[in-house]
Amino acid sequence: MIRKITITGFLLLAVAFNANAQDIDRINQLEKEVREINIRLSKLESLLSNPGKPHEHVTPGEGWKSIMNWRKLTTDMDYSDVQKTLGEPQRVDGGQVAHWYYQNGGNVTFMGGKVYQWSEPRH
Repeated sequence: MIRKITITGFLLLAVAFNANAQDIDRINQLEKEVREINIRLSKLESLLSNPGKPHEHVTPGEGWKSIMNWRKLTTDMDYSDVQKTLGEPQRVDGGQVAHWYYQNGGNVTFMGGKVYQWSEPRH
């Protein structure tokens, strides 16, 4: 009888831990989706507040000067994609989490070699 109670207890505990792990994975996925939606919303709001703004002329390698280039950034981009879009950063703080800083105040944060988030320059 005690053996049945012990086995039942372990099974219930295993089920509870598995459900908790699934909840954590689901929460992490939802938080990622919310961050991406906030970024998209910010881009759309910015476009609405600046309708018909003329495009800026930007010298190759100085893509960081154009707000439109900042709005091309996505979270699936790697270092080389960002470098092609914005050019060389003024300063880099590296590691597993890397930060690229540009002369106009914009910055890009990478996690695991992919864009995690960015801040457009303030005009």
